[in-house]
Amino acid sequence: MTKLSKFIYGIMLVASLTTITTNLITSNYDKAMMAFGTLCWVGVAFTAELRCDKLQKQIDKLNGNN
Repeated sequence: MTKLSKFIYGIMLVASLTTITTNLITSNYDKAMMAFGTLCWVGVAFTAELRCDKLQKQIDKLNGNN
């Protein structure tokens, strides 16, 4: 995972948490739940990317490409 993708995921986390907090304070629960759903999808994408990086390292190790 590159530094850029980690930075983008960090920005998405901060933006989502800010949106959720703001919408909860203003009692806009529908938009807060949509932002929470977006945050969940960002988490799924982040986890999948970490898993792919781990698998790529295992493949490279098996092929002798250190």
